[in-house]
Amino acid sequence: MSTRTRIAGVLVVVALVAAAGTGLAASDGVQSVAQPDAPAVDTRQAQVQEQTQTQMQTQYCTYPSNGTYESFDVSNLSAPSGVEAGEPVTVSANITNPNDVPMIQCVEFRLEGDVVERTGWALNPNETETIEFDVNTTGLEDGTYIHGIETRDFGELTTLTVGEQPEPEEPTATLQFDDQESDGSNVTVASANLSEGGYIAILDENGSVVGATDYLESGEQENVSVPLLEPLNESANLTAQAHLDTNDNQTLDFLTSNGTEDGPYTMNGTPVTDDAVVTVGEEPTTETPTEEPTTDEPTTDEPTTEEPTTDEPTTDEPTTDEPTTDEPTTDEPTTDEPTTDEPTTDEPTTDEPMSETPPPTETPIDNETEN
Repeated sequence: MSTRTRIAGVLVVVALVAAAGTGLAASDGVQSVAQPDAPAVDTRQAQVQEQTQTQMQTQYCTYPSNGTYESFDVSNLSAPSGVEAGEPVTVSANITNPNDVPMIQCVEFRLEGDVVERTGWALNPNETETIEFDVNTTGLEDGTYIHGIETRDFGELTTLTVGEQPEPEEPTATLQFDDQESDGSNVTVASANLSEGGYIAILDENGSVVGATDYLESGEQENVSVPLLEPLNESANLTAQAHLDTNDNQTLDFLTSNGTEDGPYTMNGTPVTDDAVVTVGEEPTTETPTEEPTTDEPTTDEPTTEEPTTDEPTTDEPTTDEPTTDEPTTDEPTTDEPTTDEPTTDEPTTDEPMSETPPPTETPIDNETEN
């Protein structure tokens, strides 16, 4: 909680509370700050606890108030909401010089309206710088205190609770990572719920990070796509793990910091994870061609079987052609009948003409002789 107000208003509020005799402790648990004769809030205050605020002004800020110029402005007050008693507190804010000339003005840290520390701060025209006050809470009773940083006319306030602090709630996360098919370039987490936002990392069987999301907002999300650092070439058992953004830079630094930053969400000390079998979608395609060659092998065998079959017709064709060539030349006129008769017919055919030739030759010779 922070409030922007003028110092005069703060002093009036404190005066009214004191006049009413109630103190903030009676109404809302706020303790009033110790007076100069009580234990001081920090060591520097202890050294001057007998001095008045005017003396403190002389001690810590000897610069004039520069009433003719605009007061330095205060913005972006930052402080813890609670600490254990005795723990130091750092309170910071941005201080701006709105004037057109360089200037030094006093800046104060106040607790319950009382100045705890005052210092001079030099700024160039329209320059802004961050100022810090380190506050020691030793001596403060348990309770809630109003404090802040103020300049001459402006300031910002917030509250600080001193005492035993409640244990912070442990961040929670849930993941659902189902078995799935993938093209190997990414995987999908079915659902995730990160109470403080963060990341989902994908781990392989060796626990190495093989993929991660960009920063995820807090709350429940579905079908979260997680890109992989390198494509998967085969099916694998993978683990989804939820990670915090411990340094609030919205970049997963778990690897680059060797695990010191952006660690995993845990439940009872165990990282929040879920496992899944990721089947690479190309594998079935690879298996199908593998089976096709297996089918082709029989197909190759068939042609191999056909080759003999082809050889038989090839053998038959030339065999048929040779007889066909011979048969039209020699056997076709005598293919069916003469083929059978040729061996038998040739021998008698050869003998018969030989026998017939001499008789006609002898017959004319005899006739001539007789005449």
